[in-house]
Amino acid sequence: MSTGSAPRLALRGLTKTFGGVRALDCADLSIAPGEVHGLLGTNGSGKSTLIKVLSGFHAPDDGTLEIDGRSIGLPMPLGRSELHGLAFVHQNLGLLPEATVLENLIAGDHERLNSWWINWRAEAERARRLFADHHLDLSPLDTVADLSPVKRAQLAIVRAADRVQEHRSHGTPGTLVLDEPTPFLPQEDVRELFAMIRRLTARGVSIIFVSHDIDEVLEVTDRSTVLRDGKVIGTFDTETTKRSKLVEAIVGRAVAVDRRVSEMAPAAPAVTLRGLRGAVLDDISLSVAPGEILGLTGLIGAGHDEVPMLIAGARPAVAGELEIDGQKLDLRKITPAASMAARIALIPADRPRAGIAPDLSLTENAMLPRMQGNLAINHRRNRDITTRLMQDFSVKAASPDQPASELSGGNQQKLVLGKWLQLDPRLVLLDEPTQGIDVGAREEIYDHLLALCASGAAVICATSEFEQLEIIAHRVLVFDRGRIKTELKGAAVTKAAIAKACYEAAEEHE
Repeated sequence: MSTGSAPRLALRGLTKTFGGVRALDCADLSIAPGEVHGLLGTNGSGKSTLIKVLSGFHAPDDGTLEIDGRSIGLPMPLGRSELHGLAFVHQNLGLLPEATVLENLIAGDHERLNSWWINWRAEAERARRLFADHHLDLSPLDTVADLSPVKRAQLAIVRAADRVQEHRSHGTPGTLVLDEPTPFLPQEDVRELFAMIRRLTARGVSIIFVSHDIDEVLEVTDRSTVLRDGKVIGTFDTETTKRSKLVEAIVGRAVAVDRRVSEMAPAAPAVTLRGLRGAVLDDISLSVAPGEILGLTGLIGAGHDEVPMLIAGARPAVAGELEIDGQKLDLRKITPAASMAARIALIPADRPRAGIAPDLSLTENAMLPRMQGNLAINHRRNRDITTRLMQDFSVKAASPDQPASELSGGNQQKLVLGKWLQLDPRLVLLDEPTQGIDVGAREEIYDHLLALCASGAAVICATSEFEQLEIIAHRVLVFDRGRIKTELKGAAVTKAAIAKACYEAAEEHE
């Protein structure tokens, strides 16, 4: 990172108002050449608005933009940011799943390509050189739908970097804006992505890294700017700033990261799982006591994330039996409807596709679990129920009629949690419950889960976030290659101990 030279990108006095509400309030942001700069804040802090101003989606009310010392007029014309060395990679990556890697790589590259004829052989060879240069194991002829999540992210990033590096007219390396690129990646894949980011910055590329994950920000960024209520709270040197200080700046108050549960006294199980087998899992048996949060974790491919899906009937099990409230369920035959009837609730990791129906309103989403074949719809009653749910779970939305797709990730997750917890489940299955959610919303979700436990429900939480387990899990089972490798309980449930157990298990196979 070069901090002594002029900023690669500088925003000054950026202001944007929507309906009398200031989404950005005289915000300043300065990015140095070759810097990874974190952009942090809760949902509604102004991060998304700032990014949309940079991309040309929003016109600011006031403010200036400079890139490499040159004044750039605002609003930025849509689709013209790459001409100024500015490219964006959003959480959805913007890839065409059914197209090849090569087709995705060159899509929209109008500046370089001949609009009448494409030399596919030459472009494929160029792609291979590009991937080799970035140390990426990608083939131009592979279909994007067949790629792993991390390879899709790598493709999206290298495409953006290629546009601002190789086809620039401004003569200097450009700036990439990575908007939440990691929420759906396992930890091992995140490390691989960070290595790619460091290779880019070593070449002088600047990166704005937008994330809710403070640990990731601390690991990969040089400096970080915190927004709250549209204002810049401060810019912090990442290496010398404590995590607690960043959290306090984001939320506006100190947030406890200490363990919130203690070791439970022995009790008869509320739920017993026997002989579960799946695509990865091999003869898994476990039990959960009333009011207990059982954490399941492991490295990628360990199989822990299969458990919630197989129990809920979201994926077929090869074998297994679940006993809940004296009822025995054959998991080879269980369906989502049968699991719901047994008062089992699943909160899936893939929130945009499996947790909500994006095009439906909040009310329609909240009522889906209640319908179960009942065609009589009382719209006023349903709207009132949803309004109470929004209040109880602090879902921030304009009205119950708003489409779920318009909510932030944190508010979507609170909606999903609320619609299931209103049914008083006896077993709640969580798969990465706080993925891509800001620290404030995480605390609210933890509060709801602990209140659920106080009512006597059992919770199984599968996650790769070790710190989350340290905070809320009474016990943790560490998986390796489809089997339970280690059990941690009580005071032994720490982030360090969980990580140690996961990586020691992996090392045994090397």
